[in-house]
Amino acid sequence: MKQFFAVFQYELGTYLKKRTFQVVTLLLMLAIAVGMTLPRFFAGGGEAASGGLEEPVAVMTEEGMTVDAATLAQSLNQAFGVENEQGGFQVFDGTREELMQAVEDGTYHDGLVFRSLLDYTRITGTLNLYDQFSANLQEVLLQTYRAQTMAESGMTPEQIQEVYAAQVQETLEQTEAGKNQANSYLFTYVLIMLLYMAIIFYGQMVASSVATEKSSRAMELLITSARPSSLMFGKVFGAGCAGLIQFALILGTAYGAYQLNASSYTGAMASLKTLFNLPAEFLLYALLFFIFGFFIYAFIFAALASLVSRMEDLSSVISPATFLFVAAFLVVIFALNTGEVDTPLMVACSYIPVTSPMAMFVRITMGSVAGWEIAISIVLMAAGAVALGFLSTAIYRAGVLMYGKPPKLSGLISMLKNRQEP
Repeated sequence: MKQFFAVFQYELGTYLKKRTFQVVTLLLMLAIAVGMTLPRFFAGGGEAASGGLEEPVAVMTEEGMTVDAATLAQSLNQAFGVENEQGGFQVFDGTREELMQAVEDGTYHDGLVFRSLLDYTRITGTLNLYDQFSANLQEVLLQTYRAQTMAESGMTPEQIQEVYAAQVQETLEQTEAGKNQANSYLFTYVLIMLLYMAIIFYGQMVASSVATEKSSRAMELLITSARPSSLMFGKVFGAGCAGLIQFALILGTAYGAYQLNASSYTGAMASLKTLFNLPAEFLLYALLFFIFGFFIYAFIFAALASLVSRMEDLSSVISPATFLFVAAFLVVIFALNTGEVDTPLMVACSYIPVTSPMAMFVRITMGSVAGWEIAISIVLMAAGAVALGFLSTAIYRAGVLMYGKPPKLSGLISMLKNRQEP
C-alpha cells in the first residue's frame, strides 16, 4: 500500500505540475466563465426583433386596405401591450422608398406595409438570430382577421371572446418509472460527452506515460523497486484523480457563473437551466458511472501501452481499445438521439462493463429501468473494473521488460500463462 501511495502521489503531482495542464484548465475555466456571463450583456437586446418593441415600428397601408394605418397601429399596440410612447407601432406618412430609407437610417427598427390583414411586407435591416417578431405579429393579425370575420357574420363581441378564450387542457400523468426525455436529453448528452472526452484524453495520457517510461528504460528500474500492481493502480488512480480535479474546477466554474447569471437565461437560453438543475440522484449516478468508466478504459490503455517499446507504435497498439470505446459511444448516441434507449442492444450494452458506463446511465435518465437492473449493472461494472485492473497488471508485468515488436494476442496469452507472480 505504501508503494501504491508513493506512485499515486508522484503521478498526481506530475499531472498537476504540468504547465499544459494548468494552462488548459485556466483557459477553459475562463472561457466558460465568460461564455456563461455573456447572456447578461445581451439580455434584453434585440427586444424589437423578438416582440419587445422598445424601438419604433412604422406602419403604412396601401390602397384597398379596409383599416386605416392609425387604427391598425393602435390595435397592434394594444395586442402587444406596448406602453412606451417612443416605441411600438407608429403611423408612417410617406412613400415605400422613404420608409425603406427611414429603416436604413435607424429611425425605425422595422417598417410594415399592409395590403390586407393577411398580406404585408416587412422592411428590416439585420435579422436577429432568434427573431420572433414576424411569428408574433402574424399570430396577432390572424386573430384580428378572425375576430373581424366573426363580427361580420353576426357574432357578438362576447361570443367572439368566448371562442378565443377556449383552451384545450391536458393533464399529464406518468408512471413511476416514466421519464420526460425532453427534459433529460440535454444534461444526459452533455454528461456522456464529458465521459467520452475524459476517457479519450486521460486514457491516452496514461498510455503515453507508460510508453514514455518504457522507451526511456526507466521502467526497468521501477519494476525492480515496486510491485507491478502498485505501479499500475498508482498510475491509473493518479491520472483519474487529476481528471476529476480538472473537471471539478471546470464544472464548478460553469455552475458558479450560471448561478450569478441565471436571471439572464431567457428565450432560447432558458433550456440551459435543465443542465444545472438536474436531480441529485442523476448527478450521483453520473459520478459513479464516470469513475468506473474511466478506470475500466484507463487500465486497458495502460496495459496495451506496456507492450510497446517505441512511442511510434503506441497509436496502433491502443487503437483496438479506442475503436471499441468509439463504437460503444456511437451506439449510445444513436439511441439517445432517437429516444429508443430500451432496445435489446442497449439493454445488453448496459450489462457489459466496457459499455455499461454510458448505456446504463442513458437508460436511467431517459428510459425505463428497474432498481435491480441498475444494481446488477453497477456490480458487474465494479467487478469488471477490478478484474481488468488485475489483468492489466499481469500484462503490464509481462510487457514492461519486453522490447521489440508488440506480441500478437496468442503470444500475449501464452506469455501470461507462463509468467508467475513475483
